[in-house]
Amino acid sequence: MHIEINLQQKTNLFALEEIRSLPLMLNSPLYRNYPAMKLGLRRPIDFFSRKLCVIAAELLQTGQNQNWTITAPPYYHLPSAANLLSRRTHALLLQQGFILSLNELRHNPQQQSAIRSQEEFRTYYDYSKNNLDQRIAERQRAQQTLDTNGLIPRFKDRSVIIINDINVTGTQQYFMQQTLDQLQVHECFWLYLFNVEKALAKRHPEVEHQINHSQIKDLDSYAKILANEQTEHTARCISRLFNENIGDFRYLIASLNKETRTRLYQLAQQEGRYSSSIFDEKMQLLATGHDHIHAS
Repeated sequence: MHIEINLQQKTNLFALEEIRSLPLMLNSPLYRNYPAMKLGLRRPIDFFSRKLCVIAAELLQTGQNQNWTITAPPYYHLPSAANLLSRRTHALLLQQGFILSLNELRHNPQQQSAIRSQEEFRTYYDYSKNNLDQRIAERQRAQQTLDTNGLIPRFKDRSVIIINDINVTGTQQYFMQQTLDQLQVHECFWLYLFNVEKALAKRHPEVEHQINHSQIKDLDSYAKILANEQTEHTARCISRLFNENIGDFRYLIASLNKETRTRLYQLAQQEGRYSSSIFDEKMQLLATGHDHIHAS
C-alpha cells in the first residue's frame, strides 16, 4: 500500500535549525552536541532542552487553548533521546511556572520481539540510512504495537507539544499524527532540533546518519559515555554497543566497571531485542564481565 507523506505545510512545525543545503556545518554547537545527546548524555540533553523550552514557552504564552500536554515518540523500555528531551523540557517549563502535563506514548512491551538476524539488526540500527519505503514499512510495523489504552482522557481536547530530534522524511510524524488524532487532541505543535527541507530530504535521506556519526567516532570516546554517571542510556546507546564487532565489544566491556556492566546487561535484558542467539556471546560477556574477558 502506497502512503503519501506530505509535510509541505509548515503550520505548527518548529525547529532550532532548518537544513536546506549541504554540506552541513558540523562544527557548529547544534551539530557537535547532537551525537552525545542521542546516546543520553545529560549535558547535551540539557543544552538542547533549554533551547526547545524557549520555543515551547512562546507557544504556551500565545496559544488560545489553556489545556496543554507535552509528549515525544513512543518507546518500549529504553527511552530515545527525544523522550529525554521532552522530560527535561517539561521540567524546565514547570520551573518557569507553566502548567502542562507530560504524557508519554509507549509500545506494548509484550509485543517487543527479539531481533533474529544480522540483517534485521542492521535495518533497526541504521534506520537513518533507510529510504522512504523502508521507513514507512518500519513505522507501520511499530504503529501496530502502540498501547493507547486509557490515553484519550490524557490527550482529548489538549494542545500537544511533540518533541523530536530530527524530521527528515516526515514518516514518523505522519504516523504519530494518526495516533494523536485518534486520541482526539485539539492541536499539535511539532518541535524539532533539525528539520530537513523536503526536496533535500528526498535526495539525501541519509543526512541524519551523517549527523549521528559526526562525533564520538572512536571507541574510547564512546566508552566514556557508556561509563559516565551522567548518561541515561538510550535505546540507541545500547544498540550501538551491540553493533560493535566482537573484538571492539570486548574492548569496551573491559573498560567498564562491574556496576556499569551490570547496568548495561539489565537494560539490554529489559529492552528485549537482544535475547536471540545472535547476541548470546555479547550478552554473556556483559553478564560475566572483566575477569571472564581476560581469562578467555
